[in-house]
Amino acid sequence: TYTHNQSSTSDTWVITHNLHRFPSVTVVDSADTIIQGTIVYNSNKQLTITFFSGGSALAFQGKAYLNYKTQ
Repeated sequence: TYTHNQSSTSDTWVITHNLHRFPSVTVVDSADTIIQGTIVYNSNKQLTITFFSGGSALAFQGKAYLNYKTQ
């Protein structure tokens, strides 16, 4: 697992995780509310999450929790 802390307010988070997998992602804002975003896997070590609400960019701080299951 990997936890990304987004300390600067942004509507696009680029996360380098070095898990060598394509993990599931759960994002929470600074109030621990789950937020939905669009995830693009750039590689098996990096992903980008973009946030929108009503067609407009949604910028905030928070955390992304990355997990994967081994088989």
